[in-house]
Amino acid sequence: MAPVATVRPVVRQYKEAFAREAARHARAGGHAIVWEKGGRARLVMPLPKAGDPMDLHYWSLLDLGKSRWKKMPSGPYRGLATAMIPRDCHDIVRRRAQRDAVWPDPQRAITFDCLDCGACCRDNYVELDKDDIARFRHAGRADLLRAPYTRKKDGKFVLRLLRSKRCRHLEEDNRCAIYQLRPSSCSVFPVGSECCLHSREAEFELYDGDPPN
Repeated sequence: MAPVATVRPVVRQYKEAFAREAARHARAGGHAIVWEKGGRARLVMPLPKAGDPMDLHYWSLLDLGKSRWKKMPSGPYRGLATAMIPRDCHDIVRRRAQRDAVWPDPQRAITFDCLDCGACCRDNYVELDKDDIARFRHAGRADLLRAPYTRKKDGKFVLRLLRSKRCRHLEEDNRCAIYQLRPSSCSVFPVGSECCLHSREAEFELYDGDPPN
């Protein structure tokens, strides 16, 4: 796999009085965290692209445990997507803004070599969907649906990890042993998403920006 280049949104935080500045940042491709009355926090961002599983705006929501947003019909955020941020994620978005304080523009071009990293294949949770199961069986690899490769949780097949927390299919050179058959959630995991950046930080202390205080 060759290094992957992408452009990710840069996160800034604003007080509610600076809603227009927040909207300007989002219209330029960035993500704005707006702190409102009552200690609420709102994510303001460009509209996610419908049907695009690699969209980084959508993945930013997923990393906050959300998948829905609202297109604002009027006001300073007109035409932008917004979503309220769960209170238990406030520290997460503060950390995003701290990390990105060193980047001057609303977007940042990055290039990651996944074979130098493999962070997303460690200490993860991968649930197989119906297409994954059918693909394994069609390829004559129904064994991938049994131990030691998978376990059952709430009636779902889930990939097993080694005691080291590495995916059982992750080889020493960071290549996937079942790359052509890999689960859908692995194949659409986007480089440069908040989930990707978090994995790199948690596993290897690799920070794309300012490290934690």
